[in-house]
Amino acid sequence: MKKTLITILTFVLLVFTFSCGKKETTVGERTFDVSKNYTICINSSDEGAEFDSMRKGFVVGLRDLGLVEDINVTYHYANAEGNPNFADQIVDAFKEKKPDMFVTIGNVSTMATSKKIDDIPIVFLGVANAERLGYCDSDGTPSKNVTGVVDSHLIEEQLSFIKSNYSNVKRIGVIYTANNALAQYDIDYLKFYATSVGIDVYTVSIQKEADLDKALDNIMPKVDALVLTYDSNVDKNVSKVIDRAKNENKVVFGSTSVHKDAGAEVATIRDYSLVGEAGATLAKQILVDGKSISEAKVVAVNFKVN
Repeated sequence: MKKTLITILTFVLLVFTFSCGKKETTVGERTFDVSKNYTICINSSDEGAEFDSMRKGFVVGLRDLGLVEDINVTYHYANAEGNPNFADQIVDAFKEKKPDMFVTIGNVSTMATSKKIDDIPIVFLGVANAERLGYCDSDGTPSKNVTGVVDSHLIEEQLSFIKSNYSNVKRIGVIYTANNALAQYDIDYLKFYATSVGIDVYTVSIQKEADLDKALDNIMPKVDALVLTYDSNVDKNVSKVIDRAKNENKVVFGSTSVHKDAGAEVATIRDYSLVGEAGATLAKQILVDGKSISEAKVVAVNFKVN
């Protein structure tokens, strides 16, 4: 009898311990683990459709993986407006939130956060060349507390599309913001591959949106077409760029749904929500599954050819 009583008490204790260790709640048809409420601070480099798509893709991706806002995850979001000083200030403010993870969108916020934070996991979204910036080794293994999703650029496919469908285009132009590392990365690849297909690349940089008209005046006489790259200042005025090109009987090539919707010819589609979703998978592996940063390798998203 005594032995039976001890067995029953032991079983009850195990059940009690287990139930205390894992708490769940049901919303609709889904059950969520609410044993811990995670705090994630999202620091975006700038505003714009691509940045917004990455953020939304991340939030939706985590929701699909069981981490839902107001249930078991709390988000804090800020936009650095392309200003490195603002990005630094955001990091300082976010540190007070004592987050479980930082998520950075784009180069400006990633650089600012990685310089100041070395004891909290950082997942970046949409960084152009993580290896070149020192975030990982050539095989994607993180070099410190930073991992994330790199932007895979289908430059070769875009140039092949131009060559096959617009044989009269021999000179292409790119307008980009001077401190935009992602745009510069695109341009480097454009120049490298364009040489092999007999296309010359001309560039002009701007400091702000207001410089766009002058940049168009500068570059339009030199080129047969324009190529739109990853640049929020240009994307905000994409309709102006396309209207100007049409008036001068020149084609505009793009690479995102924003460009295509505005009327650009698009060879490759970058759906930046996919970048966010891939980042969500990494975040869940680190926060919930217990993976170390060194195990959560940097990944690339392959965008589709249109």
